[in-house]
Amino acid sequence: MFVLQLMLMSLLLHRTMSSGTGRHSLWALASYIPGSAHFPEFTVVLMLDDIQVGYYDSKVDRVMRASTASDHEAELNLGQEPVTVLRDIYSSMKKRLNLVKHHFNLTIDGVHVQQRVTGCEVLEDGQPALIMFRDGSNGQDADSLLYNMTHFTYAVREGWEIQWDALKKTSFQMLYSNIYLPFCVRTLQHFLEREKHLVMRRVKPRLRFITRQVVGGAQVTCLATDFYPRHINLSLLRDGQPVDEGELRIGSVLPNGNGLYQVRKTLMVDEKELQRKHNYTCEASHLSLDNRLRVNWRAESSYSHRVHSISPLVFLLLAAVLLLLALRRRRRRRKERSESVATETQEQVGEREQSDDLVT
Repeated sequence: MFVLQLMLMSLLLHRTMSSGTGRHSLWALASYIPGSAHFPEFTVVLMLDDIQVGYYDSKVDRVMRASTASDHEAELNLGQEPVTVLRDIYSSMKKRLNLVKHHFNLTIDGVHVQQRVTGCEVLEDGQPALIMFRDGSNGQDADSLLYNMTHFTYAVREGWEIQWDALKKTSFQMLYSNIYLPFCVRTLQHFLEREKHLVMRRVKPRLRFITRQVVGGAQVTCLATDFYPRHINLSLLRDGQPVDEGELRIGSVLPNGNGLYQVRKTLMVDEKELQRKHNYTCEASHLSLDNRLRVNWRAESSYSHRVHSISPLVFLLLAAVLLLLALRRRRRRRKERSESVATETQEQVGEREQSDDLVT
């Protein structure tokens, strides 16, 4: 179940993270898997921007707070309206999966999955910006609807002709613009007020270069880490000019384990480029920064990289020399100590003989 929700999340983030500065969003990530007794057949995860704020399933039939160590499985005080809306989504997804089975002559036996991402976005001033849903059946995109406050946009996968006649379009337009949109905006604002200490925080990125020798040159990575929110512009420059993106291996923005994010861009620099000793700059712009953040790295020569490659051998030789010196020093101390003991013994014998002579 968690894997399916992550699949939905990957579809969601592509849209939400392209949002402009100051926007916020509320999303329901729903999965319907009929016929299993091991877990609820209908589950929904509620996300405020990129933070999980609620959970609903068909067995509990209540909207629960996202579990934490201090507040486990507490019911959210949202009234009955969210439960009614989620039940409607449950019923809609049931009907859609039945249509899919009938239209494509799918067998009743086996596991069939209906998934949906649905939600809304608001602008910085709280005004609604859009509402949409996107459906998938058995791991494939099905269809979607988007209303951006001026017009509706429909998208249907090729061969997916089980929906969207004129009556259905009118019905969905009324439902989403007059019922779901106002409800979604109210719920979003409720969560935003409750979770603003998280979603409105600004954490500055840490920026650094990571260099590693590889066959034929070096691998240079520009890394930005521990920042929030997740939207960031990261650039890699060579002598002040942007490196062509075709030369870069660009990573996705990934979560760290601390609720913050990281992203990296990697460039392969061959031996000839290293000899030219270009100056590379890793540059980031982020909501938490007044100005761009920059770090620099100057390419090293081929000789310098060869020195790095034999450094473990040099380290071992140095360690061996230090060990020999320590052993010699220890041996010398033992010898000095034994000579000192012998000298003291001779002195004691001499003193004893002198005392015997006096007695006699």
